[in-house]
Amino acid sequence: MSAAHSLMHYFENVPDHVRKYKWLVWLTVIAATAFAIAGLGRVRFDMTIEGWFADNDPTIVAMDGFRSRFGSDDHLYIVYKPKDGDVFSHDSLSAVRKLREDLLQRSLDAPDGSPLKRIVKITTLANAPVLKVEQDALVSRNLVGAQVPSSPEELAEVASTALQQRSLPLQYFSRDHKYGGILVETNFGAIPVDFEARTAKAAQTGAAGATAEAGAETGVDNLSMSFDGKAVEERVRFKPTDLGDYLGFINEVKLSLNKPEFASRFDYYPVGNPASTEYNMQVLQEMGTLYLAMLVIMVAVLWFLFRSFSGVLWPSLVVILSAVWTIGFASWLGVTFTAFLILTVVMILVIGIADSIHILSGYEYFRNKGLEHKEAVRASFHSSANACFLTAVTSMVAMLSVVFTPIVPIQVFGIATAVGIGLAFLFSIYVLPLMLDLWWVPRRAQPVAGLRGKLSAAVGKLVPNVAGFVQRMLKGVFPFVDKYKYLITGLFTAAIVVCLYGMTQVRVDTDVKAQFPKRAQIRENIDVADANMMGSQTLEIYLDLGQEYALHDPFVQKRIDELQRTIERKYPKYVVRTLSLVDVTKKSYQTLNEDRPEMYAVPDTREALANTLFLFDNSNPDQRRKMVSDDYSESHITVYLRNGGSYEYTQIFKDIQHDIDLATADIKRVYPDTKASVTGLFTLMMQGADYLSWTSLNEFGTAILTVSVILLLIFGSLKAGLVSVVSNAVPVTLTFGLMGLLDVPLDFTTVLIAPIVLGIAVDDTIHFLSHYKHEVSRDGDIRRALIQTIEEAGQAVTFTSLILALGLSVLSFSSSVGNANVGIYGSLAVLVGLVCELLFLPALVLIFGLKFEKRGAAPAVAGDAATEAAH
Repeated sequence: MSAAHSLMHYFENVPDHVRKYKWLVWLTVIAATAFAIAGLGRVRFDMTIEGWFADNDPTIVAMDGFRSRFGSDDHLYIVYKPKDGDVFSHDSLSAVRKLREDLLQRSLDAPDGSPLKRIVKITTLANAPVLKVEQDALVSRNLVGAQVPSSPEELAEVASTALQQRSLPLQYFSRDHKYGGILVETNFGAIPVDFEARTAKAAQTGAAGATAEAGAETGVDNLSMSFDGKAVEERVRFKPTDLGDYLGFINEVKLSLNKPEFASRFDYYPVGNPASTEYNMQVLQEMGTLYLAMLVIMVAVLWFLFRSFSGVLWPSLVVILSAVWTIGFASWLGVTFTAFLILTVVMILVIGIADSIHILSGYEYFRNKGLEHKEAVRASFHSSANACFLTAVTSMVAMLSVVFTPIVPIQVFGIATAVGIGLAFLFSIYVLPLMLDLWWVPRRAQPVAGLRGKLSAAVGKLVPNVAGFVQRMLKGVFPFVDKYKYLITGLFTAAIVVCLYGMTQVRVDTDVKAQFPKRAQIRENIDVADANMMGSQTLEIYLDLGQEYALHDPFVQKRIDELQRTIERKYPKYVVRTLSLVDVTKKSYQTLNEDRPEMYAVPDTREALANTLFLFDNSNPDQRRKMVSDDYSESHITVYLRNGGSYEYTQIFKDIQHDIDLATADIKRVYPDTKASVTGLFTLMMQGADYLSWTSLNEFGTAILTVSVILLLIFGSLKAGLVSVVSNAVPVTLTFGLMGLLDVPLDFTTVLIAPIVLGIAVDDTIHFLSHYKHEVSRDGDIRRALIQTIEEAGQAVTFTSLILALGLSVLSFSSSVGNANVGIYGSLAVLVGLVCELLFLPALVLIFGLKFEKRGAAPAVAGDAATEAAH
């Protein structure tokens, strides 16, 4: 007996084997499920962007260095529009000052642990710093004094002074004075993992401490701890920021913004992670509702197909148990999940429910052919279990192929999904027979009398016999394919060619704004900030010259100044402005020299530069610490950007890094340890999204190649393997080809379509060809084998496709464009795969005359006899 036939013989007898140990099986399932459910309470999530990167990624290392020296770059920026039309009016200046004081006082009064304790500093027009010379000393004063001026002349003077400061226009007021800006600096992402230990050490040594927030009237301490200086050589790790932290923060801030005395004067357009999180949470809540609706629809379709509560309960229970076991056991092992957990659950749903439906569909088919319960189960396993095993192995290998990617969340996704698919197979093979023994709807040749019979008849009238309709439709498939096989093949081939071209047009692009619902307020907020103010995004260029007081060297500062001007000149579409210590140096030097325009420059001598920086440090030590380290070896350039997609920004970041390398090449001749790189949350987001999308596509290509090789090995025939590969290519190429032709970008959301398409396409192809191979190897009759395969396997393929297509289509109602595209193109791919399996695959079989070797004189088994009797 061949190995393949031995495997089929084993699967055919699984129901009889598990019945002998059914109590042990049930007790094991119940105990393990209870253990897994207990593990669900230990689930850990990492929803941060940093979690996408390896710990030693250069961008992450640069960001940790930046945050350890200069604190967080993750702030809330509130653009406001005064209803009187002028940010410099007495009413507007008074209101924005009071709003700032309200937030700061609430932060001061809030208990420990309050989201408001994340506030480090708040800067508005009322307290924006302005450099002045008093008694030969450089001092920093608020733009608006203790009293807000009321006369037009005084207000005009305030506006004129603000306009002369390079750092204030666009940051705190628009050119037309119709919009203002409130910068709420936070410590999000800048709290060290060992914060308590560092705080205690700082208290003992006096090396670090809290600094007073600018503005003596507030008395609010700066909440970010300074771990500056070269004494700390080890790399500092920081606590991730949870979505709940952002949400609690923005809700508390909005309590102040929405107070009548402020809301009556301003319209608000907040941007930044805290502002966008509330919309992200809304999308997540919406997705929870949509996934629940998906499950409800799939359950409803199961009911219409099987017209039995057991036909609904058992497949649903199989996938639910598979998901619970996967997540629960992983949680006990300390695995940290990301947003890819949703995709893992979807894949378990897709593959797991397909296995159950194939077995139940076969069971229903053989019951309708007249077999009794146990014979129908055995015949169904004989017909489908081997294919279920092959699809499970193929899908698991495809998922495990992604573990070689350096992106940790994808590794976790691949392993968890492979485990979940394996568990779904085990449940379908070893537990589903016991479920059917526990409760099934027996076939009745005669109507049942009495109330039960009337109820049964009423249900039969209300619930259409979809299975019967599907069988009638399937009977007409083979004659159609046989008559038009060349036309069908030509049409599908033409579609593949067109869509292959479309695939070359697919654009990998993740746009932050495009991820939000079309009517979401955050979209308008981003547009207002980009059009009128400093933009909605920022990039940081982290500079480490590796030598104390290197930034006292005029040569260094002038090279940095040239780099800033280069960036502003080369990328005007995206870059609004750059800001660094050099700008402060130039403004300080100008102020010290009677504000003469020609003195807005970096001093030519080291002594003059050091003196200028010393005076600036004395005037505003907090601002100095945010721009340069205490030993003047490290600094950064903030680049203010307009929003855009990763398709554009990934290349821009590379170009800017090239500009940085050119600018620092001269510096390295004097300071050879100089390091400079782009970093910041927006940089991570764009690089991460683009890297994630491309990596997913590359791994998807690897999975396709892996699956193709497996298919060639499974069917033991080059011709059969090529037929299966071509058949699988149709839904893949059509889906991504249409996205390319319709200019639908592939982002980190829509890339989720890829494994769904591959999973269901391979599943259906293996089931179809496995049935066909079994049939044609009996007598070599291709036509009879195709007719039998279409009627038997075609029913299960149709059932799974209808369930998954209708379920996925629910996502098309999402307000998020990316999630909606997953629903639209995912369901389309499933339906295309169904048409391909029923039309294109049989046409290829007929044209190529696909046959397999006849079975030898292997001993007959009960399943063969039962199947023969049914046929």
